[in-house]
Amino acid sequence: MEVRAARRRERDEVLDLLSLWYNDREFFALYNQNDRKFRDELCLVARDRGQLVATVQIFDRAINLAGHRTPMGGIGSVFTREDYRHKGVASDLMRLAIEAMEREGFEVSLLFAERLGFYNRFGWREVARKFTILTGAAGIRVDDDCEIDVFDAARDLSAIRAIHDAYTGRFNVAAIRDEEDWRGNLIFAANQPNRPGSNEYFILARKDDAPVAYLRVSRFHGVAMVMEYGYRPGAVDALLTLFRHLGETAAASPCSHRLRGDHRRGALLGEESGAAPAGVLITHTAHDKQFESRLAQAGCPVNYHQDNNYMWRVISPERLGRRLGLPPDRAAAAAFEMFRDDRSLFWTADRF
Repeated sequence: MEVRAARRRERDEVLDLLSLWYNDREFFALYNQNDRKFRDELCLVARDRGQLVATVQIFDRAINLAGHRTPMGGIGSVFTREDYRHKGVASDLMRLAIEAMEREGFEVSLLFAERLGFYNRFGWREVARKFTILTGAAGIRVDDDCEIDVFDAARDLSAIRAIHDAYTGRFNVAAIRDEEDWRGNLIFAANQPNRPGSNEYFILARKDDAPVAYLRVSRFHGVAMVMEYGYRPGAVDALLTLFRHLGETAAASPCSHRLRGDHRRGALLGEESGAAPAGVLITHTAHDKQFESRLAQAGCPVNYHQDNNYMWRVISPERLGRRLGLPPDRAAAAAFEMFRDDRSLFWTADRF
């Protein structure tokens, strides 16, 4: 058994292996071909008898921790061929992943998992976080003079990046994106296995023709997930207007605000067989008490669902300590305080 980093010539083989997971090669190819930080040395493989039998990928990201840009290694695309499971292959790859992240300078690591006990063995710890359930968005009481438009990257990306940097950049744990990160994220963030043509409904609120708020929504595990949003200071009612529009669209009701652009992609908010009822929106709000308060005032109080599949590990307490100006043990403890704090934020749009 050979366990090592992948070689460039093995990229197609890695995708062929991953296609056994969801029978969806294109889903994984979107990341490998459009994530500008994809590197073969961060794609780990196990080869036996001439065939790839398992793989793990490290996603190169940066997050905000106490105002510091902190290198984070995301663990994803963890897959072992069925006939090689329960033989220690995945464990060997996880140990190699930790070594690779230490070598490459990552300081913390995030993964999303159901096999919590397996990852606990390698130092990842589950952290509870809150998803918000909104059931009455169509009835939000708001009277804001804005126009609802669809996002166009060539026209709007610069303005949306500025809103994202100012809004999301205030919160611990949030992923940091430059323009190239954004362009990759727009391609792969809303896609899910076994959902041909899956895409997001990305809308924004304009005032005097300038974007003042935006949100991105997609179908995620059968529910309408607002994967990310942002708004300029003083524009919280513009964001409420966007949420009301989502509620109205999901309920097939007429839009109560002015529309611009092609909104046909809003059809993804319609009810799916076996999915949550139309009109139920899932998002994150716990980090933003001003927005939650305004939602309640507008007749749409929040309800929470706790997610326990969110796991973190400190890879290098020493490097993290130097970055935060703390001893290694205190830096690691401070990082976990931020990971579990309701005021911290990691958008679903940044999930890998």
